[in-house]
Amino acid sequence: TVVRYWVREYKIDGYRFDLSKGFTQTNNPTDVAAWGNYDQSRINIWKRISDKLRAVKPDCYMILEHFADNSEETVLSNYGFMLWGNENYDYNEAAMGYSSDIARVSYKSRNWNSPNLVSYMESHDEERLVYKNEYYGNSSGTYNIKNTNTALARIELAACFFIPIPGPKMIWQFGEMGYDTSINYNGRIGNKPIHWDYLSQQNRKRLVDIFSALNHLKTSYTVFSTSNFTFSSASSFKVLKLNDSTMNVLIVGNFGLTPQSQTAGFNYTGWWYEYFTGDSILVMNTSDSLTLIQGGYKFYTDIRLSKPTITPASTTAIKELKDLEEGIKIYPNPTNNYINVYIPLNTFSEKASITLFNILGEKITTSNFTQSSVTTLNVSNLPRGCYLLKIMDEQNQVIKKIIIN
Repeated sequence: TVVRYWVREYKIDGYRFDLSKGFTQTNNPTDVAAWGNYDQSRINIWKRISDKLRAVKPDCYMILEHFADNSEETVLSNYGFMLWGNENYDYNEAAMGYSSDIARVSYKSRNWNSPNLVSYMESHDEERLVYKNEYYGNSSGTYNIKNTNTALARIELAACFFIPIPGPKMIWQFGEMGYDTSINYNGRIGNKPIHWDYLSQQNRKRLVDIFSALNHLKTSYTVFSTSNFTFSSASSFKVLKLNDSTMNVLIVGNFGLTPQSQTAGFNYTGWWYEYFTGDSILVMNTSDSLTLIQGGYKFYTDIRLSKPTITPASTTAIKELKDLEEGIKIYPNPTNNYINVYIPLNTFSEKASITLFNILGEKITTSNFTQSSVTTLNVSNLPRGCYLLKIMDEQNQVIKKIIIN
């Protein structure tokens, strides 16, 4: 009655229900694993809720964070519910350069009739992809995914095999900028720093442009809603093919650590067009191979589309997060008087600053610093509590937690 009233009175478009498998009369208080078993009584409850809401608003969004057995989720999907699909682990492994099959991003992999799977690579419950790349990324020779530029480029690659897959997707906040603060920063559910400053970093801005271009395609062309698509995702050379009467799309990507050549499988011979570069290719034989560098991808269509505006990739080194953090010394911490900040020579540029924020993100004070010296901040007049100290320049930043007692 309550949610139906909100839909009618406040014009709510729909709902996302947390822990929706808890809407049951089956009592399993000590067996958490049993909560996800097929439960017809729970299906009946959700069908009743859906019927009541859609009697008021037929197109009401009904999104379930369900995570129950696929046999139950299939029934609910076929009834019109959208269900969360957690693909964080598989995308993490693929982005880091390890063996991974990301097939379950597609509703077809679950044998559903409709594209009602809300897949995601990141969420409030999962570790960030770029953070994992920077700390645990694989390497081969000079190709090292721990390098921040490379870590960001791997998310470009992953996005090309995420957003175009038919069905809704969730992009967690700042994921399109390559957010790399750990979920465990300031405690797992503690406040995390806001990073609009990422937009001033060239390779992060490029990643935003890639996400934007992919979302433009997704919402502008019917082929990205087609049911006629195939996804070869088990190997490190992944291939996504989408086809409808208006356009054919072929996306290929090398998630490996070395260059690879493979038959991509163009539908037919003739001219094909690479979306991001505007280049064209004349396919003479559909069995011809494509060669991709490690982390490389191509996004081909058989209709020439307008080339999107994409910030060019920068080869300027961005210092790796862990290397930045290791040399910085902040003491004493906790404190009730002064904070001393030591930053080693050549860690940041001459334009770097030190800014202190309270836990609400409000700026307290900003100071410039002299490299290879100690900057002292007077915090004796501040209330007790947790604060965030941000050290940043044009390309890099480190955030440290400060306790004033």
